[in-house]
Amino acid sequence: LRLEFNRQQLNSFDNANRPINVDNPILAPLPFFNVSYNLNKRSLLRLAYSRTVNRPEFRELAPFLYYDFVTETTVQGNPNLDMARIHNVDLRYEFYPRPGETISLAAFYKNFSRPIESILGVASDGQIPVFFQNADIANNLGVELEMRKSLSDIAASSFLRNLSLVLNTSLIYSRVDLGTQAIAQDRVRPLQGQSPYVVNLSAFYDDRERGFAVNLFYNVFGKRIFRVGNITFPDVYEMPRNMIDLTVSKTIGPRTTLKIGAQNLLDARFLYKQDSNRDRNISGVDENITDFRRGQYFTIGVGVNL
Repeated sequence: LRLEFNRQQLNSFDNANRPINVDNPILAPLPFFNVSYNLNKRSLLRLAYSRTVNRPEFRELAPFLYYDFVTETTVQGNPNLDMARIHNVDLRYEFYPRPGETISLAAFYKNFSRPIESILGVASDGQIPVFFQNADIANNLGVELEMRKSLSDIAASSFLRNLSLVLNTSLIYSRVDLGTQAIAQDRVRPLQGQSPYVVNLSAFYDDRERGFAVNLFYNVFGKRIFRVGNITFPDVYEMPRNMIDLTVSKTIGPRTTLKIGAQNLLDARFLYKQDSNRDRNISGVDENITDFRRGQYFTIGVGVNL
């Protein structure tokens, strides 16, 4: 059991120059429980429970408008935000076929009390501000599969001996209940920011004799609510995109390593669409809100081990 005391304070003024004083001293008991049972030498069952918290950031509390240049939106904090509390339960089966290899299948559940979400406000001066609000409760229920496989046993090839693959994928069902909050058009809907699925694939090549390594990463997620709508404006969804990152490193001499990295090799499309007909499905009738590409990002670094 961990006891955590936190006092969050903010002194400011609202748009009418009235003082805003936030003082939230909170003592949070954070229990944790983890038990495992070995079925045999290579497999086990694991059950875990934990209680965690999610505190508002100062930017989410601050009662003034600021401009977010990344999303090109006007954002306003909410000094009345509460701290979110989360109960986490995880039941996992783990199997280790060989050293360095893993197969893990898990079912998990998360219960949120007062989760913080990003909400669309009422338009003013041509701008639709974004602010933050606590929902009443939310629940996440899902399954996760993780696999790490070495290819050294498939063939005698030196290339395959140094290659390993990792898969991590999750399916998540989420629901949030706003309670008596009237600003959103739906009382019950998916949790803002939660994708219904996530897939991560990785390939690792490590030739220790030559000091040469390559890491290749792929990620894709399902469409998720980016901003929660209201009576006037519908929900805005962040659409799926395929991301590939690459890192190459080479040891030069006994102390020096050269590393080259490339992010977003596919120049993935960042697309945000509003659910214009409010049917919770994104189709051709729904309008684009933001559509852009960030381009690729390349880095070169040299590391020296003293």
